[in-house]
Amino acid sequence: MEHLDRKQSYVFAANHQSAFDILVIYGWLPYIFKWLLKIELRKVPFLGAACQAAGHIFVDRSNPVAAKQSMQKAVEQLKNGVSVVIFPEGTRTKTGKLGKFKRGAFLMALELQLPIVPITIAGSFERIKGWRTFPGTIKMTIHPPVDVTTYGMDESSALLRNTQEIIRSGL
Repeated sequence: MEHLDRKQSYVFAANHQSAFDILVIYGWLPYIFKWLLKIELRKVPFLGAACQAAGHIFVDRSNPVAAKQSMQKAVEQLKNGVSVVIFPEGTRTKTGKLGKFKRGAFLMALELQLPIVPITIAGSFERIKGWRTFPGTIKMTIHPPVDVTTYGMDESSALLRNTQEIIRSGL
């Protein structure tokens, strides 16, 4: 946390091991933030309506025009220290291993010139299997921000790989 500025907006990028990740981030990330969510979650009873009411940002990944509109909504909200949290894998891991990252968060960070803060969550995959939960420790590591100004728009893949390696280093 000592590397972060409370007045700065960030793109927080975390790996996604289980539903506990959401609770860990809400409980331990002391920033005002919006989630970047896949559009399918809008249809989940209660959750979709609650996320909509809270101003979280839904992204339709199947439609490039709608995805671009979602990013524009994010631009409007990411001011004065309001940040965004995204799971760049796009969904929870099925194996416990770090999955392939999607480019959306990195393109948004480059477009907005916002630092990316990699977050590693370790141990949450082992805490839940199906509907059963198991005791244990979940560790969240907040890494120093990645300065996106050292990357050009055409270097989003390099930024993605760098962020992924930082997150992997904490597992």
